[in-house]
Amino acid sequence: MKRVGALMPEDFDYSASISHMEMREALPFIDPENLSAQDVLEVLLHLFRQKPGFVDRGHECNNRETAWVNAYLFRLKPVRDADGMEAFNVETVGSSVDRMAQLR
Repeated sequence: MKRVGALMPEDFDYSASISHMEMREALPFIDPENLSAQDVLEVLLHLFRQKPGFVDRGHECNNRETAWVNAYLFRLKPVRDADGMEAFNVETVGSSVDRMAQLR
């Protein structure tokens, strides 16, 4: 396993998706039609916490589409899933060396 610095596994798979229906069931306090910056962060953390090996080393709200988790900027991209249902895919937008240096 490669590491960024001594803290962050570089090869952790951050890919994920969630349908609006799944979001309403798992996160009933979030309206997928009207996400706030905090909602985006909550959805990303919910998805990542379900993956084996995820360690939250730091996160921060950004805006109504993106949030920072472990020094990576992620976007919730609206899509239609294979069944034609509205959903969000997690897309990695970029990373920040400065944020990596501040990870816990």
